[in-house]
Amino acid sequence: MKVRLIALTFGIFLAAGFPLAAIAGPTPGGPDSDGDTVEDAFDNCTSVPNAGQEDADHDGCGDACDFGPLNADADGDTVVGALDFIVLSGGFGSTTGGAADFDGDTVVGALDFILLSGEFGNFIGPSGITNASRDSLECPL
Repeated sequence: MKVRLIALTFGIFLAAGFPLAAIAGPTPGGPDSDGDTVEDAFDNCTSVPNAGQEDADHDGCGDACDFGPLNADADGDTVVGALDFIVLSGGFGSTTGGAADFDGDTVVGALDFILLSGEFGNFIGPSGITNASRDSLECPL
């Protein structure tokens, strides 16, 4: 009886045109942006070659793309760089906090500049992994 019910359910999905292939995830044969022989859909770091797919903290973002922390990422682009410096410069001296208040004291000042300087060049991602094994907060697409 159970087998018939499962077969009937499967038949209904097929007859309705339900895209069963979409459930299975990515299929082999896609692009490999970084040339490391691991296709982007399966690559935990699509911008830096890392054929071994090492991921020490198991966040779905390969070690080759996991240079944090990013406490000084004022613009939210997962890279601490020139744009963050521009945001800090624009708010320097402000006492209302904001995106460039990296130390949380509500004043954008010298300590925030020191934090940004220490993290300058840090970045995280991107990862091509889209399933639950990637921590979306720790490793962006």
